[in-house]
Amino acid sequence: MQLDKRQNKTMGAERPYLILALILFIATALFPFGWLATVSPGFETFANFIFGTQLSHIIGHFAVFALMGGGVLWLFPSLRQRFWLYFGLMLLFGFVQEFLQIASFKHIIPAFDEVLDLTMDMLGAATVFYFCARRK
Repeated sequence: MQLDKRQNKTMGAERPYLILALILFIATALFPFGWLATVSPGFETFANFIFGTQLSHIIGHFAVFALMGGGVLWLFPSLRQRFWLYFGLMLLFGFVQEFLQIASFKHIIPAFDEVLDLTMDMLGAATVFYFCARRK
């Protein structure tokens, strides 16, 4: 009887601190660091060192959403059988991130760069989904 109860719990329900860690990571991933670079010269130097080229910017988007997607799938393993729900959630995160960047410091009409960013976000999320779903 106890074994059945233990199997029905999700990892998130057993370890609420992991959910808090995921929320903090998502908030960090969605934070508009470009805005911070415009108001802090010291951070601007760091940001230009890390994300100074288009390639590093693309790799950064891919990596952030691969890590965030992995955290979501780890905490909520039932999403491994629900690709479209997972993909919709990650797409929502991608739109929120781009909106925060546009609203806080870019002040532009969305164009090719934002589409490229969303594409890399979704490729990162889909890649981690593919490998997590295969591990069943």
